[in-house]
Amino acid sequence: MRHGADGSGQTPTGKALKVRDLRSADVQKQSDKELAATIADGKGKMPAYQSKLGAADIDALVSYIRKFRK
Repeated sequence: MRHGADGSGQTPTGKALKVRDLRSADVQKQSDKELAATIADGKGKMPAYQSKLGAADIDALVSYIRKFRK
């Protein structure tokens, strides 16, 4: 898990890849549609997951990210 159980990105892999903190205002201010597009299509160093995850899985991940709101 690159972002870690708390979403901070402070895992060895997360630190090495400099992943974004899912709890940050920068991530949380994005709309659900924007987050889903990032998961599906990838962005920057993040790979695309559209070919590996269905729409329901992507929606579930967006809901999971929302649980990290401060």
